[in-house]
Amino acid sequence: MTEKRDFTPEEEAKIIEIRDRHIANQTVQPPDEEVYAAINRVWDIMELPHPTIHILPSPKACKEACPDLANYSKYWFLWYCSYVVMYEFAEYIGLEMDQEKLKTFKMWNNCCPFVIFNEDTVFVTKKPVEIHLNDRQQLHNENGMSVKFEDGVGLYTINNVDVDEQIVMRPETQTIEQINEEQNEEVKRIRIERFGWSKYLDAIEATLLHKRSNKIERTKEFLFRSEKDNMTALLCICPSTRKEFVLEVPPETKTCEEAQDWLSSGIAKNIISAS
Repeated sequence: MTEKRDFTPEEEAKIIEIRDRHIANQTVQPPDEEVYAAINRVWDIMELPHPTIHILPSPKACKEACPDLANYSKYWFLWYCSYVVMYEFAEYIGLEMDQEKLKTFKMWNNCCPFVIFNEDTVFVTKKPVEIHLNDRQQLHNENGMSVKFEDGVGLYTINNVDVDEQIVMRPETQTIEQINEEQNEEVKRIRIERFGWSKYLDAIEATLLHKRSNKIERTKEFLFRSEKDNMTALLCICPSTRKEFVLEVPPETKTCEEAQDWLSSGIAKNIISAS
């Protein structure tokens, strides 16, 4: 068994270098000939005749072109970039790899970000023309699509959470009903943040029960109660970043101290997460 060890500073730097290079490559479209070669190579391995290949601008275009979607397999491979990074780094530190399999895998991932296929036909999308990430390398764009394809189709994502176009581009047009009926906890938090906590608390007719400066957490805290929604919640504001987050607490809570005591007990069931 190989002895475990920590990575050296040089190896850690190499991981970042490989990662950033492959992320940058996700919007570089290979020539059609390379796409054909990557797909035909996989069909050769399966000992199947080469399929008919259609290269289209987006996943939506692939789905629209497919005559019988239910009888085709569908895969996103754009996100498999992380595996390519891992395998390339493994080679760098001396692990032996099956070069033929590795070459095939890297070719496929470079050429086929999204595919719909059966044995005879492959619909493959071109790479996105734009990808936006936050500082944690998560899909994120507060001003447009986080992933955009050539034909204008794409994804809206806030800190790696899938949302819709309205939340990103027209958050002020959301209704309180939309926000309160949202079933996904993370999306609900983002809906309210984009709408504005102050506006939201006003809309649900919340009243201020207590406020304080939390010297330990270094936050400004405000405890609100909405009889209309039967919700008591603690609003925390970071003085340096001005980031706001809200956590629901039991309805009988009267002070910020009580709210923090309850939240720190480990049994909090937050409908609106601070993370």
